[in-house]
This record gives sequence, C-alpha cells and structure tokens, in this order.
Amino acid sequence: MAWRVDEVVREFADRLAVLLEAGWKKVRVVTDHGWLLLPGGLPKSELPSFLAETRWGRCAVLKDTSVVDTAVVTWYWSPHVRVAMAPGIHVFRSGVEYAHGGLSVQECVALELTVTQQGASGPPATIAAVRWSGLRCRVLVEGAAPDLHVDIRTKAADPSTSITAAKHVSAEGPTSLLVEDDSYEGISAVVVLLTADGRVIDRQPTTVGE
Repeated sequence: MAWRVDEVVREFADRLAVLLEAGWKKVRVVTDHGWLLLPGGLPKSELPSFLAETRWGRCAVLKDTSVVDTAVVTWYWSPHVRVAMAPGIHVFRSGVEYAHGGLSVQECVALELTVTQQGASGPPATIAAVRWSGLRCRVLVEGAAPDLHVDIRTKAADPSTSITAAKHVSAEGPTSLLVEDDSYEGISAVVVLLTADGRVIDRQPTTVGE
C-alpha cells in the first residue's frame, strides 16, 4: 500500500490537471475517512470479553449492565445499544495492525480539497484519432500548441510505464509511434498528449494493435 503512494498521487494530480485544462473552473475533491495501519500491531486497550456482547478491533457493543472506563456512545439507530470506543489509536484485540472505524483523527476527519484555476479554458490541443496498423500507432492531434508530445503508456500518469518512445506531435499529419515489443500486443493502454514539461492534457484508451 505504501509502495503505491507516489503512483496514486501522480494519477490524482494528473486527473486534476486534465479537468482544469478541459475547462473546469473548480474541482472539489472529497475523500472517505481514513484508517489506522501500524506494522507490528496497534496498542491494546483492555476490555474484558465478559463486558461485551460483541467486540471488534476499535469498538464493542456493551452488555446492558457493563460499566467501562472508556468512551461510550449510543448507536445511531437505537439509543438502547451502547458502544464502547477504544481511545486514540488503541484496539480491543491483540495483534491488530489495520483497523477501520473509530474515534481517531484519521478516522473522523475527511479531507476536502478545492482546486481552482483563474481563467481556465479548454486544452490547447486534443487527440482526435488513434489508429493501429500492426504494432504501429498513428495519432492525430487537433489544435495548435508548441512542443507537444504523444506517448503510449499502461498508466496515463506514470511515465515509467511507457511502452514506446514519446514523439513530438507532427504538424504534417498523424504522429507515428512504434511498439517494438510484441508482447504488449492486445493489452490495454492509454495514448497521452503531453506538454513540454510532461503534463498530460489529453488521453485516449486503446488496445495495442487493435
């Protein structure tokens, strides 16, 4: 999970850039709440099993007569159901490394991010057509912008997944890209249109050699 953070952030940033370039003036991003992950195990908070009807990692449904020294809330759908909440990042079971749900900051705060661009307008150029002849791909770009490139990748936001050599967009007609490794034939890929600084401004899904 941690190994993929950089990749996911790049894809996220690329998607925002594509929306702004396409003319969106504001993009509002709202996430789900977070979770806890601690290799080696989250700290344990003691809650004897005889006090609970049901016990999970981060919370437990208490028996009617149980008294505990941790936070207790009532269930949203029934005030007669009392739920004990583990404090901080603690859990009620030993050996739990991952937990989802509870009263930690990670689990109670949802990120809201608003990205705007003054005077946003449409992209300077777009991919008009993608045609394959064997493993050679011809990409037609419409619109005028200097120093644009086209590339074919398995993941649009990750330049390390390129399966061909990126080329300058031709002013004479379609730009030709060759996939030299025939093991890619038949796989799903994405044709991307790039600015000089490597920003993706348009994309089109494709199948290699289709």
